Amino acid sequence: MSTIATSKDGLAFYSLLINAMPGNHLVLLPDAPTFTIAAVSDDYLSAVSIERKALVGSSIFNVFFTGRSKQSIAVQLLQSLTQVVQTKQTHLMADQPFEWPYVQTDVLEWRVWRPINKPVIGHDGELAYIIHTIEDVTPEVQLVEISQANQYLQMIINSFKEPMQVLQPVFENGEIIDFRFKLTNQAYASYANTTPEKLHGKRVGEVFPGYFETASFTNPVETYKTGRSLTFEIHYNKDGLDLYNLMSTSKVDDGVIIHFTDFTHLRQLQIQLESKIDELNSSNDSLQQFAYVASHDLQEPLRKIQSFSSLLQEQLAGQLTDANRDYLQRINQAGVRMSALIKDLLAYSRISIQQQDQDHVLVSLSDVVADVLTTLDWMISQRNAKIAVDDLPWVTGDAMQLAQLFQNLLSNALKFSRPNQQPQVEVRSTLLPRSKLPKEVGPTNPAAMFHQISVHDDGIGFDSQYADRIFQVFQRLHGKNEYAGTGIGLAICQRVATSHGGGITATSKPGEGATFWVYLPA
Repeated sequence: MSTIATSKDGLAFYSLLINAMPGNHLVLLPDAPTFTIAAVSDDYLSAVSIERKALVGSSIFNVFFTGRSKQSIAVQLLQSLTQVVQTKQTHLMADQPFEWPYVQTDVLEWRVWRPINKPVIGHDGELAYIIHTIEDVTPEVQLVEISQANQYLQMIINSFKEPMQVLQPVFENGEIIDFRFKLTNQAYASYANTTPEKLHGKRVGEVFPGYFETASFTNPVETYKTGRSLTFEIHYNKDGLDLYNLMSTSKVDDGVIIHFTDFTHLRQLQIQLESKIDELNSSNDSLQQFAYVASHDLQEPLRKIQSFSSLLQEQLAGQLTDANRDYLQRINQAGVRMSALIKDLLAYSRISIQQQDQDHVLVSLSDVVADVLTTLDWMISQRNAKIAVDDLPWVTGDAMQLAQLFQNLLSNALKFSRPNQQPQVEVRSTLLPRSKLPKEVGPTNPAAMFHQISVHDDGIGFDSQYADRIFQVFQRLHGKNEYAGTGIGLAICQRVATSHGGGITATSKPGEGATFWVYLPA
């Protein structure tokens, strides 16, 4: 051992010097494996809250490493000190986390110390002492952990599809004049074609100067001042952006959290849809004008064709051959069919596919069907038909359109009766919950209950595979020479039922009659 170590005066002087040195230091004798404590700095005593006399002259291992839980640290320290003795080189130990009582409260808290062992070489070149220094790196470690946590948090919020941000207010003369980005995610940063890291710390007004003129500034100010959370829609058409957002603001500590639900794409689709609807409405108006022209301007030449063909038949009655007479009759019959077709097309075009509740009133279906039976009185008497009608409900609708529906259904029931047999027709009604409606009905009205009105006949019927086809315009299951008609009647029925928020279906078998089921909202 060197002369410094053996000299009491030298040791005393060295102890005084160590005591006055700033930092947490122990002076250890290189008496391995004991490593006696020769001196202690005042800062070290303050850090561990132990008196100097309890340390000086004792082995470092007897003072600090008596418990089993500290044995692993004791082994590391012994290896480090032994290495210094053998190599006479400084050795930095790994950081040591441990629980230590907080000075003011005596409550245990986690601390992290970074030990380092430095050799002190005497004049003779021998190892005289080892200075064991500990640096409290708890704040540094905590900063690293916070940084890692922030990176982890940033990674998580960057995975969110919806934009979000945390803002801190910027004050001037006691008033909020702007906000500063404390935290954002990539979805929000994309609005500015940048990254969250580059936005951090910047004022919002520097990046989006137009936001001062919108609720995206005024509402966060209100939330910060009042603490009241807000949810609102905003169309942000500033700073080269055109965004539709649902924004939510909440105050947390000294900031405001803002969450965005971006529905720009949906709004753009809605605008396109509205434009298409306007185009469709314009097209429908044009079609209605065309139907009006057709019903008036086309009927006139048809009437002339019918009139002149009748006059020719009368004036040339004795001069016409059978073939000529047949030609004129065919011309007249074609005119009659064309006139009926134009009238039916006009009736079909006048029925709106969309439900117009504002034009609808309470209508008694019993009264509607009674009026229809009066209209069909001659046809009923010609066929000697029997028609039984239940008490029918009141519905909200258009009486004229509903009359068209039931007139077409009842006239079809009479038209398609079996030859040489008295037609039997029944009109029944019942109430059904929405869940019991056939899948093909698809009502547009959200009513929970629907009236089911059935019109059943015992006529010729039809194959059920054609149940959908019969409701299409110009679709006929029988030739026009067998049964008169334009092929539009059932299409009108379907359009009337649809415009009232309901629907219509049919069931039948050849030779066993047919039943038409009308569903109207209760």
